[in-house]
Amino acid sequence: MVLQVAEGGGVPAPNCPEHDERLTVIVGTVDTGVPNRVTNSRCTINELIEDEREWTSQALFLKHVDKVLDKLLYDGVVDGREHRKIYRAARQSGIGKPGQTAGYRNLFDGTQSSFAKWQQVGGGSFGLNADGSMTSSTTTPGMGMLWFPERKYEDFSLKLQWRDDAPGTGNANAGVFVRFPQVHDHPEETRPEWVAIKYGHEVQILDRPDGDMYKTGSVYGFDRVGLGGAGVTPKGSWNDYEIRVEGQHYSVFRNGVLINEFDNNGGQDFYPPRGDDPGTDGRRYASGHIGLQVHGTTDVISYRDIRIKQL
Repeated sequence: MVLQVAEGGGVPAPNCPEHDERLTVIVGTVDTGVPNRVTNSRCTINELIEDEREWTSQALFLKHVDKVLDKLLYDGVVDGREHRKIYRAARQSGIGKPGQTAGYRNLFDGTQSSFAKWQQVGGGSFGLNADGSMTSSTTTPGMGMLWFPERKYEDFSLKLQWRDDAPGTGNANAGVFVRFPQVHDHPEETRPEWVAIKYGHEVQILDRPDGDMYKTGSVYGFDRVGLGGAGVTPKGSWNDYEIRVEGQHYSVFRNGVLINEFDNNGGQDFYPPRGDDPGTDGRRYASGHIGLQVHGTTDVISYRDIRIKQL
């Protein structure tokens, strides 16, 4: 049989347990280096492993992985060496062990290896700190975005912590981008960071009492949250942020409190008007990437503990 590698843009079979078109088999955060092939069921190996499911014990997860791998070995999709590598990665992943956040996969856990999976586009930059957080630069000018190119997500719960580290008495203007397409070689936008701005949704971070009307929790340009509803905390404190996207329904939680809900129905225009903005009609993707905005050298923002769970 001919073995195929899943490439970006591939469409999985409708009955696949999850959507995962990464190039290699990755269990949790352990990259096996084994090609993420399309199997006889038209699902990729990663999709069959189901490492984002809520496993109640590691023994159950390992039993499942072993069963999947035995079938793939029988079908000739993997060989014996690859079977052992994937199973070993499943054990190393810790999935199902007590203390694991059920169903959530780390996108940034404070290590250099996880930070290296993100890519900066446009202006600005982020740097890794010794305490496992990342902070936007005070010296690299311009507006840009740090994004996670490894994969797209359909329905999900994204959890992270952020801290406003703007200098002096100011407040940082920042945001989390979700559900945007591949940023390079976009047919209608040559600036990669603007692909997220125009074709994804930005969930705003801004606790400043003046200036921009869209405060923390707003879906920028479409659904406004005022300062009174933003759940403002003292500057310099860490905030828990959860963004849930289910179908075209968006929910935003700050420190466990729901502060906004938004239905991404068609026909909604960006406000205030922006000439080339496609409105919600250009943002109704079923899946997309995750990104972190850097707005400028005075809009200093820190992030840590970024994780995601497919719903």
